[in-house]
Amino acid sequence: MRATALLALSLAASLGVAPPAPDPASADEQLVRRWVERWNGLGGTPGAADALVELYAPDALHITGPNPDQRGTATYRGHDGIRALAAKVADEQEKLAWRIETETANDKTATLVHVAAGPWGGPSVAVQLVEVYTDKASGKRWLVPGAGFFQVADGKIRRLRLYMADGERVEVEPDRKRP
Repeated sequence: MRATALLALSLAASLGVAPPAPDPASADEQLVRRWVERWNGLGGTPGAADALVELYAPDALHITGPNPDQRGTATYRGHDGIRALAAKVADEQEKLAWRIETETANDKTATLVHVAAGPWGGPSVAVQLVEVYTDKASGKRWLVPGAGFFQVADGKIRRLRLYMADGERVEVEPDRKRP
């Protein structure tokens, strides 16, 4: 496979044909993967909030579902708002271990990242997520399925709508013995 790709590139170069451009979806997928990594850093590392915030455009929106303090959606605006959200998460949760969900079919497993062109001139990236964290107040570990819809412009997140299925929240049982 690698030899075939190298042969194709050398043939294209000898004919004066430019090699294909890198897939722009891969950069967008990497942005989402970095977001998951940096989100997981909240609650443990100094500077984690700033590292997360740098992935967002200065005027970005981060939208989540309701929390105990309010009804309806919560919208965090700009770097200051997103930094406040990160501080709230760090205060309430620890040992974050979010991941992009994988799917298996026909003896194959893949991490699905759905990319489409958005009307703002950048891509939309959708992923299924699994939220795993320990609640600091109770010490209980939770798993919650969800989804993230990222709008990207100029390599930054311009808008993120995060849906977490709180009705499907399940406590992780660390000492459970499997049959």
